[in-house]
Amino acid sequence: MTTSGSPLRRLDEKALAPGGLEWLVLLLTAALAFLGALGLILAYEAWCADRIYPGVWVGNVPVGGLRLDEATHRLRERLVLPPVRLVGPERAWDAPATDMGLHLQAEATARAAFQVGRGPEDGPMTHLLILFTGYSVSPILSYDESAARLYLQALAKGIDIPPEDATLTLQGLTPVSTPARPGRMLDVEGALLALRQSLQNPSGARVELVVREVLPQIASAEAARARAEALLSEPFTLLLPNPRQGDPGPWPLRPEELARMLTTTVQGGHLAVTLDREALRAFLESIAPSLAIEPVDARFHLDRQTGQLVPIAPSSPGRALDVEASIANILAAVAAGQHTAPLTVRTVPPQFPETATAEELGIRELVAEGDSYFIGSPSGRDHNIRLAASKFDGLVIAPGETFSFNRYLGEVSREAGYDEAYVTLGEQLAIEVGGGICQVSTTAFRAALRGGYPILERWAHHHRVGYYELRGHGPGLDATVYAPLLDFKFVNDRPTALLIETEIEETNHRLIFRFYSTDDGRRVEIKGPIITDETEPGPPIYQLDEKLPPGTVVEWQTAQKGLTARVERWVYDAGGNLLYHNVFVSKYAPRRAAYRYGPGYEPPSP
Repeated sequence: MTTSGSPLRRLDEKALAPGGLEWLVLLLTAALAFLGALGLILAYEAWCADRIYPGVWVGNVPVGGLRLDEATHRLRERLVLPPVRLVGPERAWDAPATDMGLHLQAEATARAAFQVGRGPEDGPMTHLLILFTGYSVSPILSYDESAARLYLQALAKGIDIPPEDATLTLQGLTPVSTPARPGRMLDVEGALLALRQSLQNPSGARVELVVREVLPQIASAEAARARAEALLSEPFTLLLPNPRQGDPGPWPLRPEELARMLTTTVQGGHLAVTLDREALRAFLESIAPSLAIEPVDARFHLDRQTGQLVPIAPSSPGRALDVEASIANILAAVAAGQHTAPLTVRTVPPQFPETATAEELGIRELVAEGDSYFIGSPSGRDHNIRLAASKFDGLVIAPGETFSFNRYLGEVSREAGYDEAYVTLGEQLAIEVGGGICQVSTTAFRAALRGGYPILERWAHHHRVGYYELRGHGPGLDATVYAPLLDFKFVNDRPTALLIETEIEETNHRLIFRFYSTDDGRRVEIKGPIITDETEPGPPIYQLDEKLPPGTVVEWQTAQKGLTARVERWVYDAGGNLLYHNVFVSKYAPRRAAYRYGPGYEPPSP
């Protein structure tokens, strides 16, 4: 039998009671809501699987809900990088980010945004928080420091102010000093360091520029001004130590000259006054020739029996101004505040002292000889030949040296001992001091020609000279000199020295040049002279001479034909190889006869 109070029935009744039904409804509603929410979350997560979670921004650009390629494209189109704020001590500059080397890496930035909310501890709640509160991602940038450096260096040109050194100037002879001024300089490297440190600032980089003071190198010129004033207060004198009688000097440099030479140098941050080296060098080189004394080589004869050199004239040392040492003396005196300085001279030893030996110089034997005759020369010409020949007796010519006849001849003047004599000058003979010297140069030419020495300079006479064709010598073997225009030169091309001896055979009035050296086996062939183009002289020249007796006539210049003489020379070495081949062509003009006549004489008609 069933009773009304069974447990099952009581339960059902209780469950169906009004209060219990409400709880059941609530429970079912909550379950359905949970399931709906769970479905939405799952659907949201599934939708965001390949997208950036909504709520994510890069700067001021929203990228939530976009796929990677879409976000990359949007960032490239919309994201503008903020300028870099450069703050200086007086003003600020907003430098474009690209000018400072900053460039957006759009794809990398989009990937960074995509990773937001995808950490190992992130879940739906994190994603909902991102959705409702938002999340900002800093853009990923590349940085080219070289571009930033270039921008800052360009900016520095408007900021930097170079320092101004203290200076010293002259107003006439009055030194005037100008004070120094400091400058300033942008610290570019410091700015680059600050820029690197501020690149993570999402609101834009800010760089505090550092401008440093730049001190002048020369802080004051006042001491230099005082020193310059003292230097210009009186002349500065150059002295020659131990002067000889007749030596030049002293040499005072007036304040005006010192002012032109005045210069300054920097020593330990201070301005120092001194004199310009190049200006001093130019001045000293201008006075050097007046102090120079050429060394004199000894002169020798060769004793053929003993083979030894016999000095016939002593050597003496020369003197030369030592320009560099003198400059050092002057600058030291200026630095010490002195107004005088000694010059420095150095001794120049002779090249060939009396102690030189034939063995040392390689003077062993006769290698060439030249001669000419001056029979019948007037006394003035005879004297000049002897005097000029003595200038070359005993000379030693070094290996490789160029022999210059005019150099060793020296001055030709009455003061030098020369007399007047006939010289060839134009169409007629003339009388000049030194007439006959060409007899000596002609003889030297013949010795060098026969010795096989290279002839550098040789000039023929305008007219033939009878003296040079005496005793079988033909035309074309003469050499005229006339300093400084015409010279006779040859080179001692042997590896040993050349000794020149001159001699005059009194019985024959024969001048001889002998060359001594070491025979190197060379062989000389001379052909000629070959005569061509002979021309006849014109009619005689007649000149009235009031000093001659009436009716008399005197021939003082003989007529000579003109012609061309060709002399050819071949010089071979010891092995037969040709060293030199020379052709000496001498073109002589015809010369008319010349007569002087006394009053009453009638010259013949032309």
